[in-house]
Amino acid sequence: MTARLLVVDDEPRTAELTAELLRRAGYVVDVAGSGTEALERVRASSPDLMLLDYEMPDMEAPEVLDLLRSGADRLDFPVIILTGARHAAGDQVLGIERGATDYILKGTDRQVLLARIRGALRDNGGAGGVIVRGRLRVNAARGQAWLGERALKLERRPLLMLQLLVGRADEVVTRAEILERVWGSSYSGFEHSLEQAAHEIRSALVEPGWIETVRGIGYRFVTKD
Repeated sequence: MTARLLVVDDEPRTAELTAELLRRAGYVVDVAGSGTEALERVRASSPDLMLLDYEMPDMEAPEVLDLLRSGADRLDFPVIILTGARHAAGDQVLGIERGATDYILKGTDRQVLLARIRGALRDNGGAGGVIVRGRLRVNAARGQAWLGERALKLERRPLLMLQLLVGRADEVVTRAEILERVWGSSYSGFEHSLEQAAHEIRSALVEPGWIETVRGIGYRFVTKD
């Protein structure tokens, strides 16, 4: 099935140039000219991926991400932020922590942009089905996890982190690898986000002992009956 993308940019020419590039690459593309219009389109019909301009007259990307998550536990599609000016490390951390999948500078080589889109779609939709370890089942592609019959409420990155650990059960996964695989960066500014994700996983599981901290190295998922 052809992926449907939503391009959000308040500059009509920029939006249409991006949309045409994506259409030539084989995607079905819709365009929104503001954060408000983007929210309306998403709530009417969720896209497979959104390309979101950081700065728009009505709201900035982090606010759009917050509103997309309001009333729900997670974004169920990847969001790539495009920016021309807001590319400082702090801006990137803010966007990623609010739920963005990736962060790309406007003017990035077209083939690189297309590769990042393909990667985000692959990671979101091709997570390899359900992983089962003891009473725990995880399906990050569908945004779902269960402990026995109890559904776990986890946002996207804690869920992806849990999937990574469960897939490597009883093995220590380093902090650097978790950051690279889940956040797409080894930037130290995401360390707090990683620790917060581990806390959210443990809180959702309720039962102690599933996730071990290996001090100075990383985390390990311990298979339990």
